[in-house]
Amino acid sequence: MLTASTFKNRRKYMKTYLITGSTSGLGLEIVKNLAKNKENRVIMAIRNLNRGREITRETGSNVEAVQLDLSQLSNIRQFIQKWDTQIDGLINNAGVQFVDHTKFTPDGYEETIAVNHLAAFMLTIGLQPYIKKEGRILFIGSGTHNPNYPYGKMYGFRGAQYTSIDELLRGKSGAGNTKQKNLDRYATSKFLNTITAVELSKRFKNTSSYVLDPGLMPGTGLARRQNKIIQFLWRNIMPAMRFLLPDTSSTKKSAGAAAWIMTTPHIQNKPGTVFSYNKKPSVYVWKDNVFDEKIGAAIYEDSMKVIGEF
Repeated sequence: MLTASTFKNRRKYMKTYLITGSTSGLGLEIVKNLAKNKENRVIMAIRNLNRGREITRETGSNVEAVQLDLSQLSNIRQFIQKWDTQIDGLINNAGVQFVDHTKFTPDGYEETIAVNHLAAFMLTIGLQPYIKKEGRILFIGSGTHNPNYPYGKMYGFRGAQYTSIDELLRGKSGAGNTKQKNLDRYATSKFLNTITAVELSKRFKNTSSYVLDPGLMPGTGLARRQNKIIQFLWRNIMPAMRFLLPDTSSTKKSAGAAAWIMTTPHIQNKPGTVFSYNKKPSVYVWKDNVFDEKIGAAIYEDSMKVIGEF
């Protein structure tokens, strides 16, 4: 079992947080932010344990790593079945985005939807019994899910293209070349993250679910699959220009917002709220669909059919 004794550090902490996708970018900054408080225990659920060990050495004894491959449902299931540690918060930060090819997981599912949505959904459902009363769940969203998001079009996004969980997992998508379809898949996965948080806020009585829209964060690894020119601009030019770019943040600022959502004793906003990196409710939520009860219920039920019972 993944109990408290599984981890090297036996010290008792006030709070325990589990975060996925935390070896770089936003996730790593969230780890660092939470770990500043030595009363917090931060557990990174990651694929690369060697990188995790490097981070634990850099950040301190209250950061630990455990292996998890979000691209395989069987691995997620095993992780959940072995888990037996109470946590105060779960942060579903892991995410992927592809550009010039379509990739499928070992389960045969399109990887963007499988990792960004289904894996986060499965992990949340499976670990919910271990989240303490008044605990919190955080999903990472994006304004790109909204077809009316004014800045998404600058980068080729046209909003979520939701049809059904089954079709999305099979790689079915709308018109366009491979790059456009992958942009659509990413935007759709962020829509699924957002509406899942809203739906779970209704179904989980003692646990609050929220969404963080971190804004555009130049310098992160999200552009690692773009061409070399875009990668160069993303890493070296745009970070210095972020104050001039609309709806643009930094990993540190957005991580601060994530930590605020997870640790603030009494958040005035109701569960299911989508926050921006400025700690205020996002103005870029596709409200007509994100808060549609029929769509939310369908996504929940269809996703449950795929992951099965625990």
